[in-house]
Amino acid sequence: MKRTIKTLALVLAMFMLMQTFGVSAFDDKSMTENEWKELYASLRDENTLPTLCVGADETELNICWHADKDTATPKVRMADNAAMTDATVFEGETTPSENEEQLVCRVTMTGIKENSTYYYQWYTDSGWSEAYKYESKDFDSYKMLVVGDIQIGGQSTDNPEEQSRIGYVWQSVLDEALTKNPDISFLLSPGDNTSTGQAADEWQTLLMPEYTRSLPLALAIGNHDKKGMTYEYYTHMPNEFFGKYFEGLDRDCWFRYGDVLYLVFDATSGSAADHKAMADEAIAANPDAKWRVGVMHQGLYAAGVAMLEPETAIMLNAVFQPIFEMYDLDIVFTGHTHMQGRSNFISDGAVVGFAKSGETYKDPNGIIYVNVNACCDQGSLGKELSYLWPYTAYAFVDADVTTYTTVEFTDTTMALKTFRGDNSELLDSVTVEKEDDFNDGKIRVFFRSLGYKIMEVLGWLYLKIDAVVVSIRGGHF
Repeated sequence: MKRTIKTLALVLAMFMLMQTFGVSAFDDKSMTENEWKELYASLRDENTLPTLCVGADETELNICWHADKDTATPKVRMADNAAMTDATVFEGETTPSENEEQLVCRVTMTGIKENSTYYYQWYTDSGWSEAYKYESKDFDSYKMLVVGDIQIGGQSTDNPEEQSRIGYVWQSVLDEALTKNPDISFLLSPGDNTSTGQAADEWQTLLMPEYTRSLPLALAIGNHDKKGMTYEYYTHMPNEFFGKYFEGLDRDCWFRYGDVLYLVFDATSGSAADHKAMADEAIAANPDAKWRVGVMHQGLYAAGVAMLEPETAIMLNAVFQPIFEMYDLDIVFTGHTHMQGRSNFISDGAVVGFAKSGETYKDPNGIIYVNVNACCDQGSLGKELSYLWPYTAYAFVDADVTTYTTVEFTDTTMALKTFRGDNSELLDSVTVEKEDDFNDGKIRVFFRSLGYKIMEVLGWLYLKIDAVVVSIRGGHF
């Protein structure tokens, strides 16, 4: 009897502790394949589901949605209860959409506190939407989710069967990841969120999983997104940086979450001057950030064929690696090759330290590059080369199995873990402990910036050549 009482007391204490620290599960939104097909059939011809995006920092959320031109009202209301009593109303702005019948409504919700539960609604063509729950987590120590190459669409603007199939894979990975990691704060994607970048139903399918109403997204631009312009109309990323030489969809962005600064680059643009200018802006605005994370689509140190692709191996390395080195980034997330892999510690193109799976490293020199697998599971590029490169520390070459990665940050540690997307089997892990400050000495940055001027000129020249190539082949690769 005493043992039973002690056990109950322990369970109660653990429950109270979980409530205190805000560790609560995402509501179960799992679906069978048939349930998904029914949902897809009922929603695929619409385009008004909202995109919940990260804000400029952890106290904000961005949201955007399409609405009829005559009734579009950029308003969101948020409360601490599902009845929406005493709700705070946030107003935003409308911008043109990709069609003449609709406008895009964009709103920023502010004042979010850590470890709190909120309910929010956006104003639809028929009034306030259903109320959806958002649970903020701890701000100082938190976990994020990384999934890439979701690539909704199936390589065609009219392929509903393949689009539905990939959509269900996406739904299933979210279900697995969030069920096993209920303390996720947001999702980071290194790009290729859609397949053709041209069809509204690709975004509608991407947003069909109800998890996306409670999970803020941070979406980089990939080459498939760049095949069209829909990314511009279905996202609301913070601190978008349009630069001096960017054209069309080109843009970078940055945001801060807790003690971590995220630099999100459009790797489909070779505009070195603009990429560096964005990094300069973000670093200057966040001198106290304890961690720095880079995000781009193409995999500079992917386990597969990246180093055999001239554009990645030569041009993109020349554009981005100096920026990463200049500002002493801790980790960079990439995609594109559809292969999960992780590098050793890299500095100026050379391996400067091993990063074995399961190990912890204190104040390492160099940057870890993580290349994420594909949700669309369309085959890995160059899996036979997975361990050929000296920079490869880990590679997962089963193209038929999805994966997801979590990164947990504290003020002194960064814990990276990669799991199978179907059963959450741990595949790879590495932890970095850091006490040293960033190596941002003014003299060091000055001379690196001076040398980078050459790359800025070459990047501008590349932009001109690339514009001609894109026009000839009718779009991005």
